[in-house]
Amino acid sequence: MNIFSSFIDLIFPKTCIGCNSRLNDKEQILCSECEQSLDFLTGICEICGTTKENNPCKTCESNKFYFDKACSVFQFNSTVQNLIHNMKYNEMTKISEYLGKYTKEYLNTFHPFSKIDIITPIPLHKVKKRSRGFNQSEFLTRVIAEQMNWTHIPNLILRKKFTETQTKLSKKQREENVSNAFKLNPKFNIENKDILIIDDVFTTGATINSACKLLKNHNANKIYVLTIARA
Repeated sequence: MNIFSSFIDLIFPKTCIGCNSRLNDKEQILCSECEQSLDFLTGICEICGTTKENNPCKTCESNKFYFDKACSVFQFNSTVQNLIHNMKYNEMTKISEYLGKYTKEYLNTFHPFSKIDIITPIPLHKVKKRSRGFNQSEFLTRVIAEQMNWTHIPNLILRKKFTETQTKLSKKQREENVSNAFKLNPKFNIENKDILIIDDVFTTGATINSACKLLKNHNANKIYVLTIARA
């Protein structure tokens, strides 16, 4: 088996997801140089997660956010972008485990949330999930839930409206695009529950905010948001 694996590595050498350089035997996902670029995001607004000195920051003062606190593990950079892209489109569960390890370290270092009753991902529409084959946030949420011993309910929030990608939309268009896009799974009662929502990237927060508004309307207690990166 070792001979066969060595032969495969010789023909198809493992490369760094961050910079595409060849990995050595001790490196699995990123080379040591790219791994050093993964810095925890600190010094942030305690509500929306932006790197502002004042709490709340001007973004929070001018927007209606329905979550109580949002945090991101990393500042968005090319290495984090490549990790998320590969997790999102190449079904690389190893990246979910890799990012889950860092997320656990972040949570145990900074303790951003006092209590979590339920952890859940931002859902994909069934058409998009069928096309992709999986929901990357659900992969990640499962890993984090296992590592932190939190209750994982992957289908707590259901997406009832198919929405176009948010990438090229303005802030207002993003909000309109995801307005009333979600519904609560009637199987679950979330009254007075503290809920953590997981997604890959926080940009304007429109998608996450729409889901959080739904949970608030169903009498959730505290709603927290955790993303891998802050764009």
